[in-house]
Amino acid sequence: MKKDSKLMISKAKVLFRLSVLLLFFVSASAIYAQTGTIKGTIVDAKTKEPLIGASVLVEGTTNGAAADLDGNFVINNVSAGTHTLVASYVAYQPVTKTGIAVETNRETVVDFEMNSDDISLEAVEVVARANRESENILLLEQKKALLATQAVGARELSRKGIGNAEAAVSKVSGISKQEGVKNVFVRGLGDRYNATTLNGFLVPSEDPEYKNIALDFFGTDIIQNVGVNKVFSGSSTGDAGGAIIDISSKELINDRAFGAEISGGLNRGTIGVDFLRQDGSNYLGFANNKKPNENKVDFANSLDPTVIKTPVNHTFGISGGKQFKVGADN
Repeated sequence: MKKDSKLMISKAKVLFRLSVLLLFFVSASAIYAQTGTIKGTIVDAKTKEPLIGASVLVEGTTNGAAADLDGNFVINNVSAGTHTLVASYVAYQPVTKTGIAVETNRETVVDFEMNSDDISLEAVEVVARANRESENILLLEQKKALLATQAVGARELSRKGIGNAEAAVSKVSGISKQEGVKNVFVRGLGDRYNATTLNGFLVPSEDPEYKNIALDFFGTDIIQNVGVNKVFSGSSTGDAGGAIIDISSKELINDRAFGAEISGGLNRGTIGVDFLRQDGSNYLGFANNKKPNENKVDFANSLDPTVIKTPVNHTFGISGGKQFKVGADN
């Protein structure tokens, strides 16, 4: 008897749980069945073009939708009854429609036409400066130029790991660099037939035996772009039969700028090795030898070399700039 009573109780619990679940699903189905759908389009009132991404919201709820590429929207599971819809879009005046009746299992069509929210301005001044370090800007300038020129911008130099102007111009077609030779060759023509300018002005050579300054003096940290003109023109110098290499320095974008850098390196094969050095220039590159004394035979300097430890290959750099406005109004 006890076993039969326990079995009946367990069956009753199972039936109760099933009844609760069935009641829940029936209630949910009934609630879902009491909803409808709102759909329509959102277009510009003047041009009738669809407003992609415009939003429509059922006021008082979080139920809404956004317009697709054709301006169509669909809002599902809207409870049956009367609702208010609000359409909004960037730079357009919001549109509100009231008294939208929604019936169960029915589709209600509501279309919106929105007017732009115009703002009257006396004047709009847009100031933009082309970034001449960009490859796209340089290509555009080459396309519009009257002369056939080639240029390498700072972004391309950075991407290719180029360290100075000499390595930059070596990337231009028709220009080569030979080992042991100071300057570059343009279509086989050497230093004598080329010219080097900085921002359009001729730069004197640091070596009297050469016409042009060494291009490896100009590091990529100060270069905006390097242009090469290999054709004759009325604006170019007459002694440049090979090419005119123009180095454009970086422009100061902001009011002021300051930068500092330091680097160093070691050669593992020379660590701990003594070096013999003759008396010569000091740390800054100036001569540190003393002049001979008054006696024409005796000299105060010694010819014996000095012993030094392995030096560290190091570099320091400081750069800065500030803009100054010159004129009657400043």
